[in-house]
Amino acid sequence: MPHHQSMPHHRSIYVNSVVNSNVDSIIHVNSTVHVNNAIFLFMLLLKFSTILSSKVMSVLLSDLSSSVK
Repeated sequence: MPHHQSMPHHRSIYVNSVVNSNVDSIIHVNSTVHVNNAIFLFMLLLKFSTILSSKVMSVLLSDLSSSVK
């Protein structure tokens, strides 16, 4: 009976180590994806702000020209 009790303990240690290694790899992948997403969002924001600023500038210039007339 004591032998039977000791077996699941070893198995659980093995399962824990496998789960831990999987979690580590998942966390590593997630952090890489997160960095890529941050770079992508930053580039998107940069592009969007450039387009937005050019639109705002054109609107402001057209407003200025119309107000000058």
